[in-house]
Amino acid sequence: MFRQYLFVFSTLFLSIHCVAANNDWEQAKHQLRTSVEFVHNSNLYFQPAPAVADEKAAAMLQYNWLGLFEGYGLALPVSIKSGRYADESVLNSTDYQLSPALKLFLSDAADLTVQSHWQRELLLAGSGKAEFLDVSQKSLTDEQKLLQLSLQLGRAPDKQNLKLSVGRMLNEQHSQTQQLTAQQANFLKTDYGHRLNENTSLLLNAEMRREQQDQTPSELQQLGAGWSSRVGGSQQFQLIAGRFWRNTAQQQSSGSYWQVQNLSKLSQQWQLELLTSRNSVLSYATDSVSQLDTRHSASLAYQWNDAHQISLILARNLAKLDQQQLQRRRLELAFDWHWQLSTSWQQQLKLQRAKIEQRPEADKVATEVFWQVSRLW
Repeated sequence: MFRQYLFVFSTLFLSIHCVAANNDWEQAKHQLRTSVEFVHNSNLYFQPAPAVADEKAAAMLQYNWLGLFEGYGLALPVSIKSGRYADESVLNSTDYQLSPALKLFLSDAADLTVQSHWQRELLLAGSGKAEFLDVSQKSLTDEQKLLQLSLQLGRAPDKQNLKLSVGRMLNEQHSQTQQLTAQQANFLKTDYGHRLNENTSLLLNAEMRREQQDQTPSELQQLGAGWSSRVGGSQQFQLIAGRFWRNTAQQQSSGSYWQVQNLSKLSQQWQLELLTSRNSVLSYATDSVSQLDTRHSASLAYQWNDAHQISLILARNLAKLDQQQLQRRRLELAFDWHWQLSTSWQQQLKLQRAKIEQRPEADKVATEVFWQVSRLW
């Protein structure tokens, strides 16, 4: 059955979130999920004209294993997805994700986590990390590797917690004929949460990143603070805001960044979630090193009963390149229906309409229908 409205925050660090993370390591898991899906897209490559429409059928396998032993735990989540298009066979692909992790329970007040991540994914022009890809390329393959070491300190993590993370990321994008971008980054993050009272927590965040886009180095520093608050069981709010400083090949820039989330339970059935964020990130455009991403979204969910949940989602994303006078705006409207057929079977139907605005080009519009049936073994 669907879990009733839960307050779960994924942005940065939250002391309450740390408890959930610890609980993930308190019970062994052995889960296997299989699914099949069908997708129809009216404009695959977000072209003004002529639009290319096609259908895709895909099968996916997800396996999540977690073993707990004396003094440590091992996790091995993996997923494999194979998709085939009716007409655009050049887009046929097999994608995968592998994220093994080792957690050492050093004491009641400290634990150390070593985690890695490998990912390969085919992305279509105009979407996600391929948002600035030329339509003539049609698609790109994105490969990501990550190694991260995290030390978490706090005898009472729901009241006070300090998390130190250091890691390295490699990311490459290539088309069928050439490499498009190669990125690497070494990073150090510090997140601190302190519970002031029963309903309010103080949050602090600091991060340093030494990055490189192809042969161009770039350094990012950011420092922020905020709080989380809860009003009974009906509303929870979190804010992290601060300043960032970026130095790219002797070109310096600075600005503000934020991550805000407000989750309101309007009634027993209705829930409203508001999100907004802005971050300075490496750009996947071939002629720019970094960009400023600003995202806003609103989601209104209705829990019809234990088996049915429907959602209406509105989102607006703005990507502004730092090294070019170019920005792209993406607007999305989606209807999402989840149907729990039984304890093992679940169905999802999603209707989405997206529009891309990039002056002086004409607007590009696409409509997508997504249907999936999955089973938990």
